[in-house]
Amino acid sequence: MPSIHDLETPSVLIDLDRLERNIARMSERSREAGVHLRPHAKTHKIPEIGWMQVRAGAVGLSLAKTSEAEVFAKHGFTDLFVAYPVVSPAKAERLVALSRRVKLCVGVDSVPGASLLGEAASRAGASLRVSLKVDCGFHRVGVAPSEAVAIGSRIAAIKGLSLVGVFTHAGQAYHRADPEEIRKDSATEAAIIAAAADGLRKAGIPIETVSVGSTPTSRFGFAHEGITEARPGNYVYLDRTQAGLGTCSFDDCAMTILATVQSVSGAEQAVL
Repeated sequence: MPSIHDLETPSVLIDLDRLERNIARMSERSREAGVHLRPHAKTHKIPEIGWMQVRAGAVGLSLAKTSEAEVFAKHGFTDLFVAYPVVSPAKAERLVALSRRVKLCVGVDSVPGASLLGEAASRAGASLRVSLKVDCGFHRVGVAPSEAVAIGSRIAAIKGLSLVGVFTHAGQAYHRADPEEIRKDSATEAAIIAAAADGLRKAGIPIETVSVGSTPTSRFGFAHEGITEARPGNYVYLDRTQAGLGTCSFDDCAMTILATVQSVSGAEQAVL
């Protein structure tokens, strides 16, 4: 019988029982909250795991890059969201082409970036679905909440685009030391994105999807008013960071690295 100790090192090891348990747990959490689960696949980038998530109830997948979306589409996935602004003309054309094969939505957070996508769609005689990224405190990408309606309205008017959603990501939860702070992050991200959706709807834009996404905040559930979708990603494997945040225990971590101790120079140090 082969053993893991027969593997060359370093090797990535995945505990399938833990992986399946993590997938099932998050799917049940979303079902209980009555929201759609659209996991972020950038954590694993593996179609087989994506299918495990879909079979467990996910409506589709979130991805970080154009190339990731193309690969998952090639492997049969038909409902994809590129959850990061795309501002490359060549990638815009690829996304428009992909949108003819699958149900695709692309994240935007600026009028110039959205215009580039609209131009590519118009040239192809297509309509590309887009979702507006709103910053809920992480300060990475996304428009300020106070500007969401104004910028979203301008994007909705761009020929070739259909603004169908709003989304956010409480990445600041990864830097918290207290579970109560993470709970507040969960409530804040939900309140900010729900308000943005409400404002856009009042402006006459029929927003369908109101999406949040973070594994740390997911521990406090998704049952916030106005939320329709959740996009956690790290939960499939989990890791030391999540254990440190109280999201999981080390017994939940599905990925480990098998390594060989190369040298032990003293009681306090080993080199792998």
